[in-house]
Amino acid sequence: MQEYIEIENTTKDVIVDNFYTVLSVELGNTTIKSFIITTNLKTNKSYLINKCVKLTRNIRSPLAGEEVFGKTIWQKPLSKEAIVDSIYDIICECLSGAQLEVDDLDFVVRSTGIVAVAELSDMMGVIIKALSDGCLKCGITPSQMKAPFKLDNIPQHIRRYSFFNTIEFDGSIVSVNPAYKALVSNQMESELVNAGIKLASKNSLVDFRNPVMSIDMGTTLAGCIVDSSTPYANTLCYFIGVAGAISDILLRGCEIINESDSAIDVDESVYSIENYDEIGQNTQKIHEYITVDEVPPDVSEYGGVKVDRSEYNDSSIKVIGSKIDDEKKLIETFNRCIKNYNNDEIMLQIDDINAYLIKRIVCKCKKLNLICQDMSVGITGRAAITGCKRQLTTDYISDIFDDIIFMQDGLALGALMMARCMNSLGSPINPIGGLKNGMCIMQQRVAYNKK
Repeated sequence: MQEYIEIENTTKDVIVDNFYTVLSVELGNTTIKSFIITTNLKTNKSYLINKCVKLTRNIRSPLAGEEVFGKTIWQKPLSKEAIVDSIYDIICECLSGAQLEVDDLDFVVRSTGIVAVAELSDMMGVIIKALSDGCLKCGITPSQMKAPFKLDNIPQHIRRYSFFNTIEFDGSIVSVNPAYKALVSNQMESELVNAGIKLASKNSLVDFRNPVMSIDMGTTLAGCIVDSSTPYANTLCYFIGVAGAISDILLRGCEIINESDSAIDVDESVYSIENYDEIGQNTQKIHEYITVDEVPPDVSEYGGVKVDRSEYNDSSIKVIGSKIDDEKKLIETFNRCIKNYNNDEIMLQIDDINAYLIKRIVCKCKKLNLICQDMSVGITGRAAITGCKRQLTTDYISDIFDDIIFMQDGLALGALMMARCMNSLGSPINPIGGLKNGMCIMQQRVAYNKK
């Protein structure tokens, strides 16, 4: 089964006592996003109340006296104060558009994908502090952003849905073993994406529970594979490297977009797939300059993403990465392939390049025996869901997976899911964690944690 999941839009009027309302703010290399999502804790179905998206490149430039602590993958200079102002602006706009006040929110979560870039990986603390300060500037309280520590700190109207006195938050998100050391700099992003796809799947017919593969085709590649261990699944693999950035580099290099623009600036409707044989042949030529492989044990960076194996010398966790080997030849080859193409054909070529990248990732996982028979795959990110990418990807990998789901904004939904886990908000009748076609694992978790 292949499904494209869209979170149903609603208004603040739907929010009643059994709804859990979270604001999620996310800072990425290409976009800044703010979402207000509410979840019916009885059914696990989520609804989008409002969403605001801005471009990271439009963050104001650092002012005189502000320290530039790093740059995004596209060399946008960042200061803590500039991030604070951007986060403040987008949260205020999101709340105002939904006609909500800060007090209407049960929780606020912050996430970032820019730390995937190796140069920014050591600045996580600065970035998260800037996100927090932006939230505080809006009037959000510290208690709305941290674990409750006791049941009385959980909002009263949802307290009866919390299992906090049965099992406190132990770091696991939707029944996946918590990783206390970072193997790759996008590790938290990957784990949240996995959680977000699991939550989104409750709005579909697919039972997206362990074992699963999650792929985030944002500007950078993220995602993971988790097994079917209980009560906590183990992470078998992380994904790192370039994803949507490949499209940006190609379109910029051929002067189809401006140097400061990205593929999101191009109108991507669904085109009729014609002349596909030639498109497919071009994709093969272009991918000769892109490597998808298991990351060697002796490297500290791959595809621009930091790898740190110092705490994982004996770990069996695999890391699969994507990187551009020769950017100049990549662009030259793409330019030759699209020489006589119109805009629709150019964007179809871009779609096939991205879909084929997903196929290569999946095939590498299969070669490493990371894919089992009943595994489902969930895919998110701008380089995977627009245009014809979903159809092309499905054509490439449907012989490997029975269930394939696509969705927008996996990271934002994953941050919401983390908030639920922090508050021990379970749903035993319609569980998100555990095994495909299995029962709730709450009792297993309780027994495990008593040991």
